[in-house]
Amino acid sequence: MHTFLRHATTGQYFHSLDSWTLDRDDAYDFGPVTRAMKFAQKTHLPDLELVVAFDDPREATAKSFGKLCHSLARGRAE
Repeated sequence: MHTFLRHATTGQYFHSLDSWTLDRDDAYDFGPVTRAMKFAQKTHLPDLELVVAFDDPREATAKSFGKLCHSLARGRAE
């Protein structure tokens, strides 16, 4: 499993604090979802999506980071 942060408006993936990429293969893989979530909360980057991808690159799930945090705060992941 691979975990990425993506800017929802531009579609670019986080690579480093100074760069973003359209190529998911060049994006920073956070590994555990909790690591990506902690980073996103700490940096307060706007308009993020959490992207979870499995071994098949066509299989990826994206969720708005803000909506995910709101869902978790209410006690359920939607």
